[in-house]
Amino acid sequence: MLDFIEFVDAKISLFINNLHCELLDFLMFHITHFYCSVVIYLAVILAFAVIKKKQCLKDILFLILTFAVVIFIVADVIKPNVARLRPCNTAELQGLLHIVKGYTATSFSFVSSHAATSFAIATFVYLSFGKKNISILIFLWAFIYSYSRIYLGVHFFGDVLCGALLGILCGKIMFELKKIIKS
Repeated sequence: MLDFIEFVDAKISLFINNLHCELLDFLMFHITHFYCSVVIYLAVILAFAVIKKKQCLKDILFLILTFAVVIFIVADVIKPNVARLRPCNTAELQGLLHIVKGYTATSFSFVSSHAATSFAIATFVYLSFGKKNISILIFLWAFIYSYSRIYLGVHFFGDVLCGALLGILCGKIMFELKKIIKS
C-alpha cells in the first residue's frame, strides 16, 4: 500500500513540478526563500501591534512560540526519524524534475517546514483576528509559499500536505494555549 501512495505522491509532485514557465520559475524561486517570509512575518507582527494594541505583546510572543514549536517538531523530531529523501535527491526522479537555477536542498523532506510554519502562522492569525480579508491573504500566502516547494522539486506533494495539516494543528493548539494562559 505504501508503495502505491509513494507512487501517486511522486506522480502528483512531478505533474506540479513540470507546470513551469519562465515567469513562474522566477516567482517560485524568490517566494520560497526566507527573505520573502520575513516580510510576511513582519507584516503579521505589525498587524498585531496595530489591531490588537493592548494584547499585542502576548499575541506576538505566542506567534513566535508557535513558529519555534513547529520548527522543533519538524526539524528535530519528524525529519530525522522519517528520513525521506527530497524529490531532487531521489534517484528514480533524476532527469524528470525541472530544477530552477540549480536550486536543490540536502536535508530530509518529510514534512515540509515551509508548509508547517506558514500554515501554523496562518491558522494562528485567522483564529486571533477572525477577519476575512487578513485570513484570506495569510492563507493564500501559506498556500503559494508551500506550493513553491513542490514546484521547485524540493518537496513531494505529501510532504507539503502533511506539513500544512501539522501547521494547522499546531496553530490551533497554540491559539488555545494562549487563551488559557491569563495575561
